[in-house]
Amino acid sequence: MTDELTPEQAALAAELALGVLEGEERAEALRLSLANPTFAAQVMEWQQRLDPLSEAFEEAPPPDLWAAIDARLDDNRNTGEVGKLRLWQSAAALSGAIAASLAAIMLFGPISLREDGALPPASSPAPVVIAQLAGGDGTLLAASIGPQSQYLDIRAVALPDTDLTPELWVIPGDGVPRSLGLIASIGTTQVMLPERLRPLVVDGAILAVSLESPEGAPHTAPSATPIATGKISAI
Repeated sequence: MTDELTPEQAALAAELALGVLEGEERAEALRLSLANPTFAAQVMEWQQRLDPLSEAFEEAPPPDLWAAIDARLDDNRNTGEVGKLRLWQSAAALSGAIAASLAAIMLFGPISLREDGALPPASSPAPVVIAQLAGGDGTLLAASIGPQSQYLDIRAVALPDTDLTPELWVIPGDGVPRSLGLIASIGTTQVMLPERLRPLVVDGAILAVSLESPEGAPHTAPSATPIATGKISAI
């Protein structure tokens, strides 16, 4: 009989396969791999899913996203809300190029082995919506949405040290950011998706994070350029 993983252990297995763990967190995950066959099997499952993604792209330096954002900001600095909207539309379009070279899969839920001890077929899990949000200076977050599409789990892997609070946005095809609310700058935040916004959180849309004052949140529009963006993918 195999031990069932907790949601935290399942997330740790995904992060180990992704390669975002460092220091004591990585050591803990490696120890768990040796001690818990179920945990080790889940790490292997994620590695099998990630390997084909890495083979699909050649190594290439990411485009200079932030320089492009700064240039767009200069062009629109005196145009008020219209300029701000155009800046975010530009960031959303550019983030698609970065997302194509990044693979981040975090599923916050355990998997089970078959009775014969083998891994289930890769096609058996229900579809999951995921995104990796990356920015300058090593800013990194990872997001996942389960099959029910009511909650989004987003983990802050590395964020700037600031007095402001991260706010999560979805940017659909029209390029207009909609706030999904404030998130924690450390650890994982579970965001309840408002029913009116769930149809926007789909494959191909953009997730973005900006730094905002907590007063008045959720805000109607971002007050600054995004510190991280990532394209949503359904797997």
